Amino acid sequence: MPCLPHPLLAADIGGTHCRIAMVDAPGAAPRMVMRLATRDEPTCEAALARAIDMAGTQPRSVILAVAGPVIGLGAALTNAGWAFDGPSLMAALGLEQGLLLNDFEALACCLPALGAADLAAIGDGVAMADAEGARLVLGPGTGFGAAALVGRTGRRTIVPTEAGHMELGPVLPDELALWPLLERVHGRITVESVLSGAGLARLDRGLHRLAGAEPVSRDAAQIAAAAFAGEALALDAVRLFGRLLGRVAGDLALALKATAGVFIAGGMAPKLLPLFDAGAVRAAFATKPPMQALMASAPLSVITGPDPAERGLALVGLDPAAFGLDTRLWA
Repeated sequence: MPCLPHPLLAADIGGTHCRIAMVDAPGAAPRMVMRLATRDEPTCEAALARAIDMAGTQPRSVILAVAGPVIGLGAALTNAGWAFDGPSLMAALGLEQGLLLNDFEALACCLPALGAADLAAIGDGVAMADAEGARLVLGPGTGFGAAALVGRTGRRTIVPTEAGHMELGPVLPDELALWPLLERVHGRITVESVLSGAGLARLDRGLHRLAGAEPVSRDAAQIAAAAFAGEALALDAVRLFGRLLGRVAGDLALALKATAGVFIAGGMAPKLLPLFDAGAVRAAFATKPPMQALMASAPLSVITGPDPAERGLALVGLDPAAFGLDTRLWA
């Protein structure tokens, strides 16, 4: 099956937000139908049924990008209560075909279609060194996700990860002083426990403790607002967040040899980008002796273009086999 039956419903489902679009015909741009908070509906089926009513179009297929690991034809959100069973969902909505991806798998699929207008380079903005090498996409949000796109034009393979649950340790002196003051999650300090919305709040509280101040209870949006207003501790938290994000991006780039580029996605990074110390982020990304030369040539960018996950899902709908996903179809 080279192309999924259209109209195609494409949904990007996170622990906090759900975005649902309709792709009316093969090659058409996704038409955004509905954005909602995941908590606003009890199940995925209810959210999709609501979107179909709003769209005024009965889809023939659906592709879901979900913020959690995909096991067989099912999945569950890591940071919310929705669960997914492909064949059951297909039957409930009267669909002919469907596919379930991790949300960062969907983002990986959009990478070949991104242009300069969709990206903001961090640091030197090195030109793409190896157009046929691995591409890596990662990013913080409610959680932390990462995936790679490997292979050559015509047949690519997506490599999903659960990199957010790797341990994360301190390197520089300020981090060594801070780490004992950070709150642990499940007894651990992981990439996700620091590089996420809740993670920025943990960094903020830890920096308050380090400064001898009473920790402030505020979320990532409030910390960002305080940083933009010039509050020193909030700005320190955001810049440390950016530096750690750069370091983790560099580590994952080494693990996957992402010579065709590293792309930071999600809602947080584009908003915080003006506050980041770009030089510090790039240095944290590239300072990986003895692999300095390799990392110096690796491009690092933030995806700023609209609806990248939905664009990736639309490309998958055109030809699942081009991404090695034809074996995961529901019917």
